Amino acid sequence: MLHFFHGRPLDTGVLLAERPRQVVVAGPAGPVVDTDAARSAGIAVYDTPGLAADSVAEFTLTLLLMLARRVPSAVGSAPGWQPSGGRELSGRLLGIVGWGQIGSRTARLAQGIGMRVAAWSPSLDEDTARAAGVTLLPLDTLLRTADAVSLHLRSTPQNERLIDARRLALLGPQTLLVNTARAALIDMAELRRRLAAGLLGGVALDVFDLEPLPADDLLRSHPGSLATPHMAWMTEDAVGRFLAAAVAFATSGDPAAGTIRQLV
Repeated sequence: MLHFFHGRPLDTGVLLAERPRQVVVAGPAGPVVDTDAARSAGIAVYDTPGLAADSVAEFTLTLLLMLARRVPSAVGSAPGWQPSGGRELSGRLLGIVGWGQIGSRTARLAQGIGMRVAAWSPSLDEDTARAAGVTLLPLDTLLRTADAVSLHLRSTPQNERLIDARRLALLGPQTLLVNTARAALIDMAELRRRLAAGLLGGVALDVFDLEPLPADDLLRSHPGSLATPHMAWMTEDAVGRFLAAAVAFATSGDPAAGTIRQLV
């Protein structure tokens, strides 16, 4: 059995060379394991969805707070000791794109600091939104009206570049954009262009089209950008839950014992 803490994709050559009977991934396996290759090689693939949902939701709100208060530019000016001001989030509208375990938790945390929340998701219905105190909006309307937008969708062929050039143009010049989900959801080249042109209020990203992010990338240096190294899920709590789930599975052989899901 191979336990794999995701971040970067698991090299398919290594997977086929090692040929473990089973692979257990911390978090969703789809973006990091070639499940077709594993299936052809007779390797069972399991993942652990949801075990880091609280960690990612808390990190998302952390990024949003730092962006709103312009912490990146304040830290960058540390030698000159220049305060950077910023704005409050209480009373402002957060748009959640994707209503799963992480998106719903992020909404609840944002409501806890006084934010209003709207959401769009293929799986979200009016009754669920109403029960959560959330306004259900069409995606384009959400992007056009939200003060901040946070992405919480899986990476699928249908979602690739969902936030494309047209939809990025719907965001206002003061809108904050946070992505702790998957870089493939956004047209990253257009995002860089709009950020450089001053057409966005700020971006906070934990996922990128290139990882590690090159040292000379605009997203590392722009004062309106906060870039973190794919760490939203990585807390001692989430890792502990994953290890406990993996041990329960290894000792019992029952995925349900460790809240593990079989994909292949």
